[in-house]
Amino acid sequence: MKKGYVIPLKEKFAYGSGDLAVNLAFDSINFYMLWFIVTVAGISPSTAGMIFLIARIWDALTDYFMGRISDKTPFSLGRRRPYIIFGAIPMGVLFMALWFVPPFDESGKFIYYLGIYILFNTAYTVVSVPYGALMAQMTQNFNERTVLSSFRVGFSFIGSLFAAAGIPLIVDVLFASKPIEHSYLYMGIFFGIVMIILLILTGVISKERVEGQRNNEHNIIQTITSFFKLKEFRQVTGMYLFNAIGSGIIMALSIFFISDVLKMGDNAAILMAIPLVTAVLVAPIWTVLSNSYGKRNTYILGALLTLVVLGFVFIVPEGNIAVIALFLFFVGIALSALQIIPMSLLPDVIDIDEYENNIRREGAFNGMILFLHKASSGLAIGGVGMLIELFGYTEATAGQTTDDIVQPDEALTAIRVILALIPAIAFIIAIIFTWKLDVTKSRFNKIIQELEKRNP
Repeated sequence: MKKGYVIPLKEKFAYGSGDLAVNLAFDSINFYMLWFIVTVAGISPSTAGMIFLIARIWDALTDYFMGRISDKTPFSLGRRRPYIIFGAIPMGVLFMALWFVPPFDESGKFIYYLGIYILFNTAYTVVSVPYGALMAQMTQNFNERTVLSSFRVGFSFIGSLFAAAGIPLIVDVLFASKPIEHSYLYMGIFFGIVMIILLILTGVISKERVEGQRNNEHNIIQTITSFFKLKEFRQVTGMYLFNAIGSGIIMALSIFFISDVLKMGDNAAILMAIPLVTAVLVAPIWTVLSNSYGKRNTYILGALLTLVVLGFVFIVPEGNIAVIALFLFFVGIALSALQIIPMSLLPDVIDIDEYENNIRREGAFNGMILFLHKASSGLAIGGVGMLIELFGYTEATAGQTTDDIVQPDEALTAIRVILALIPAIAFIIAIIFTWKLDVTKSRFNKIIQELEKRNP
């Protein structure tokens, strides 16, 4: 099999639909779960933040080991696909359970949500780590990976769109006559079924073609040490890590910003959709720029644009839907690049690792990346929950609806400041890591030629 194999269109769609399912779950939680636990389930922001922190750290710890397991367990269907297929049902069912409000006091709810979230994260890891490693085994064509990444990110934005705009549509429109806690449960059931179907299709249709050297007898310390000896691993990991922190905080605070700060709760579904639809539409432009000017330069351009857009968080006026919509349009343009480019770089580093160390270990690499990603984003999102409570943001109490709660000005100002400054700092650090990155097409092609000689 030629390492530059071009993926059939049907398979690209199948592969991308997997990230629709994964991102539908991940972004439903990132956009709404903190808000849901606080304003619907009635848990304090700091307690809700602690749920995120503990569960994400557990999630991060399991990622690396799941990657190692998938590297070492070849099935007739491949190394990655069986986990995607058979992990789909547990992941979908546990997602449904996240949106149930149990009839407990705050301590009981804390135990329930923490337990279900940990179980969900475990099932999510079983699916998402092999899925993340799958691209590197589908092709070693440099540009084809960018195209695959565009399909993946395009579908991931569709998943984000369904999460951001679909949840308010289901809760506030389709089931507006139902109690809000029932509406969220119906949403969880519907989305869980969609995830199960899409993930099974991804696992069945996608193909694993790149095998490479598998003589990986390193233990965990040796593996981690060898990864960090690679300059490219340190650079791409740093970029991916801080990019994920910035993006995660933006997602977690978006609903608070739109509903509470900008006073646009009735139009939340439409407004949350604007940046995501925009991101899907402009994704081909970022792909063209990446192929023409390089992944490094394109990422830096997207990050700089994001910094400019974040500056306007301080001055976007409440209640002015036209200005808010224009602001969110530019948010979508900027964030599109910050999703596509990091995804397309990760498989390239896997090939560099095989070139330098004569070992191919997509699972361990993706597990390590996700470990760092989830641990840092868990700390960031958990910290956000604690910060907004520190400035006076209050949760719902028994019998209250979200319309009954008036948040203090200090909390609303804090949301603006946190949303603008912390992601901006994270993206600046990501730019620094990216600045000296040397993953050009010409260098990559030389590496692939050498790998083809080793693995005829």
